[in-house]
Amino acid sequence: MKKRKYTDVSRRARFKKRNLGYIPLFDNPYPRYDVRSVDMHHVNWVICVPLPHRTHMLVRGVHTEKHRKHCTEWIKKLFLIDIDKLLQP
Repeated sequence: MKKRKYTDVSRRARFKKRNLGYIPLFDNPYPRYDVRSVDMHHVNWVICVPLPHRTHMLVRGVHTEKHRKHCTEWIKKLFLIDIDKLLQP
């Protein structure tokens, strides 16, 4: 069987559609016509929050704490939710 070649766009789309076993905190409020427009930001190992792709990827790479802090600030701005207080036991 011949190996299928995918373009970078379709490869990213397939990567984002796979089931990783996470639970979204709420439904995606953004349009679903473009898979690349929305990223699911992991608040912890299980719970995710949808964020716009460009907002989610402003801080990335090896700066995990900076990325988490940046996304938490944007979640507060966009959804008026304090994730830290929400997830406290």
